[in-house]
Amino acid sequence: MGLSPTTVPVADSAKKLGLIAGNGRFPLIFAREAKREGFDVIAVAHRGETIEEIESVADTVTWIYVGQLGKIIRTFHQAGVDRAVMAGGIRKVKLFGNFRPDVRGVRFLARMRSREDDALLRGIADELESEGIKVVDSTFCLSHIMPRAGVLTEMAPSAQQLEDIKIGFAAAKEIGRLGIGQTVVVKDRVIVAVEAVEGTDSEILRGGGLVKAGCVVVKVSKPQQDLRFDVPAIGVETIKAMLQAGARVLAVEAEKTILLEKEALLADANRAGIAIVALSD
Repeated sequence: MGLSPTTVPVADSAKKLGLIAGNGRFPLIFAREAKREGFDVIAVAHRGETIEEIESVADTVTWIYVGQLGKIIRTFHQAGVDRAVMAGGIRKVKLFGNFRPDVRGVRFLARMRSREDDALLRGIADELESEGIKVVDSTFCLSHIMPRAGVLTEMAPSAQQLEDIKIGFAAAKEIGRLGIGQTVVVKDRVIVAVEAVEGTDSEILRGGGLVKAGCVVVKVSKPQQDLRFDVPAIGVETIKAMLQAGARVLAVEAEKTILLEKEALLADANRAGIAIVALSD
């Protein structure tokens, strides 16, 4: 005797979560936290960008090339995913020089008037949502690793460093508004480096090379920050870059910055004598 229509098993999408994984450790950390919350993580990972370790964390992983938008949608539909998170970036040099869009990706890019990060990401989110896949905030499941205002380390900034932070905060907000980057390096009230396509760690090394030692790094959210993607994040690699550059203080925005590997990050900063402070806007 066959099953009646009311007893046919249906895949439960409530505890399934899609993950569009970019580079860095953020996708791994997000996947682990989502798993702790009881979600099955269905990941789409980018060749040449996403760390292969994602295969040991997510429940399933489908590897794609940058630009294969249609394959992302098909993967999530086949898995019964109706909500997804974007975690980790895609280096612009890759997007400009080495990507393989599928038909859906080509059509999408042809319609886009702007190639700025935010415009592209919002456009991708709109494409997914038009297919019944809601893109949720990348801070989902991560509130416990987003700091409240205050000094986070044993060391605190000096009065002079606080002045540099104030200058850097205003400058970082402005470059964020213009879509350039989210981080600046400051020393003695002078902006010595601004983040561009090279990313935060490379910018820190560049700024440190100009001033030799004692600089302050300020990383903020954009004034128009969309929490679905590109939320500021710092991790142990940030501290390594600061140590190499001779930077002494890292200022981030309270409740709008993700601390990747939080315990290890703060322990490394304390050992290095680097102060980390979270500021309210």
